[in-house]
Amino acid sequence: MPPSRQTREFSQQRAHDTHAALMSAARAVFAEVGFDAAQTPDIARRAGVSVGTFYRYFHDKRQAFVELISEHLAAAHEDIFARLQPERFAASVPVGDRRAAVDAVLEVIFGFLARFPGIERVYLEMSLRDPEVARLRMEFEEKGRLALAQLIEALVPRSRVPDARAAAQVIQVAVLEVAIGALGVRGPHHPGAAPEVVREALAQMIDRYLFS
Repeated sequence: MPPSRQTREFSQQRAHDTHAALMSAARAVFAEVGFDAAQTPDIARRAGVSVGTFYRYFHDKRQAFVELISEHLAAAHEDIFARLQPERFAASVPVGDRRAAVDAVLEVIFGFLARFPGIERVYLEMSLRDPEVARLRMEFEEKGRLALAQLIEALVPRSRVPDARAAAQVIQVAVLEVAIGALGVRGPHHPGAAPEVVREALAQMIDRYLFS
């Protein structure tokens, strides 16, 4: 099961709204200038509050970033796992519908990365140098592999896929790396096929590997 989204609870609606505004502002600032160049006055200004108000909610910009990424990953889990239901991929499901389920999952992943390319880029960079962000990334990817492996084990004969865990790892890495590359999340890249064409080819590969 995906982790539930954890958010702070506030006794007053005004405090809740201020925190939400700060998180939205932090997302925008980090995405635009990166972690190192981001400054707390910039986040406060974007949120329409004072710098002192920022420090009533966060110790520093790093705490704001870690909290932002935690919510970001939880939201991704909710969107993706809502579509990874075993009944959508069972052998009794018509081939066209099963393929449509694969397409739906990839559409969510590509769509999520396309909506937040800046914050995804900063997240990947920070996961290489900040232990807490690295831990969050490891946990996020491990939960994904485990859930995917369980799905493969339940639906695909062992004669076709002997090691569900290994298959899940290959599929996860392929999907994330292909999507990140196709959408230019890591920055400027040489133009290739359009993202929707790449996504279609990826769906065909997964469908043939697991089900054809």
